[in-house]
Amino acid sequence: MTPPKDKSGRWDRVLAMLATHRSLSVTEVARELGISESTVRRDFVEMERAQLARRTHGGIVAIDVAYSLATTPREKDGASADRERVAAVAAEMIRPGQIVGFNGGRSTTSTARRAVSRPDLDAKDGTPGLTVVCAALNIATEAVLRPAVRTVVLGGVAEPYSFELTGPLATATMRDLWLDTMFVGMIGLDIDAGLTCNSDAEAGVTRTMIGHSRRVVGLATADKFGLRALAGICPVAALTDLVIAGDVPGELREHLAEHEVRLHEA
Repeated sequence: MTPPKDKSGRWDRVLAMLATHRSLSVTEVARELGISESTVRRDFVEMERAQLARRTHGGIVAIDVAYSLATTPREKDGASADRERVAAVAAEMIRPGQIVGFNGGRSTTSTARRAVSRPDLDAKDGTPGLTVVCAALNIATEAVLRPAVRTVVLGGVAEPYSFELTGPLATATMRDLWLDTMFVGMIGLDIDAGLTCNSDAEAGVTRTMIGHSRRVVGLATADKFGLRALAGICPVAALTDLVIAGDVPGELREHLAEHEVRLHEA
């Protein structure tokens, strides 16, 4: 397995290990990641400051049940590197103090993880550095561990595989909220079908969030283009921006330009 090159990648790997083992030593993390023990110690200090773990003599231990909610990316997925590039670009779109929303999915989870860990998101005079409105429980657990982030969780019924909150309660809650930016993950991206996912209940909540946002940013990897899942989320033209990693087909470029959707290539 290729060692992660940046701090975000290292932290993701450490959190994945914590989810399984609950405690880790400096030596085993250094060996697993192929990095120096001094780098691991610095990471452990910063992770404790971020309230992601508690340091012990020679290691760290998990401090929250959040690690059991499968918040970490699937390391063996071939598209994971593309998703992380998308997440890096998307997270930089957020300005301190904004209200941002996320539906469920691996791309949105990675984006949320990067967004809430930004060092410039400091709370000032009781004002949060960022407000995150979550339609998925696992994203909420990423955000709530950050003291500078205000976490708003929609009510509703939690789906067992996506952790997304669905149903009338989730929709009713969202109708009273307004977003600066909504980040939308998807299963498929098709010019005719638009953005699609596997659940009509999840799609309904996401559509309400889209309708209450000034800016709507789709997050995709090129392998999703041409795919159609069961439920339609929104037309491509409903987006203000699309962040995508991989080769972008000419017909998609033309469709985005025609509908004035800004394209960001990760």
